Amino acid sequence: ENPEWPQEKAAQPFGRIPVLIEKGANSDGSDFVLCESKVIERYLARKHGFIPDDPMQAARQEEIRDQISDVSTLFYGIRSHKGESKEEAIAKFKGLSDKMFEVHSRILRENGSNGYFFGDELSYVDIAAYAYLKSIAGLGATIEPELSKYVVDSLTPEFKQLAKKVDAEPLLAAHVSKEPLLSLISI
Repeated sequence: ENPEWPQEKAAQPFGRIPVLIEKGANSDGSDFVLCESKVIERYLARKHGFIPDDPMQAARQEEIRDQISDVSTLFYGIRSHKGESKEEAIAKFKGLSDKMFEVHSRILRENGSNGYFFGDELSYVDIAAYAYLKSIAGLGATIEPELSKYVVDSLTPEFKQLAKKVDAEPLLAAHVSKEPLLSLISI
């Protein structure tokens, strides 16, 4: 935790992080302040051209992103598994994870198995899927090693191709090069 956080907490919207602050970005020169991780994520994706302008194409990408988020929430919620046994929580996670890989692999195949969900360029949902996989293969392996291995073992050729594309993406090189996903999984 940042040592300045306790003093800054009260000044943040809803008193929590993450918070994005763009200094002087509003038309009147004031700071643009935005909270909530998914809102920040989508704002930045739109701002940098990773979400299409077409509302239906954008909605399709956000739909896939939310499906990934649902699976991730189940994975990281297994430790607390409120209202159900750990075994039930694991079964629920595996069922939704399997469905996600099935449906999303089909979407990747329908796009020509080129490593992208849509078109032939990096998109918001490509980055989101990559971040999920990297999180599960990295941090997830320290929290739930058996489930992390389950996810890594579930990777289809289409998801492996996506990992290769994002690992090699020049726009993300500064971030990916620290620990590429392909170094966390064996392909």
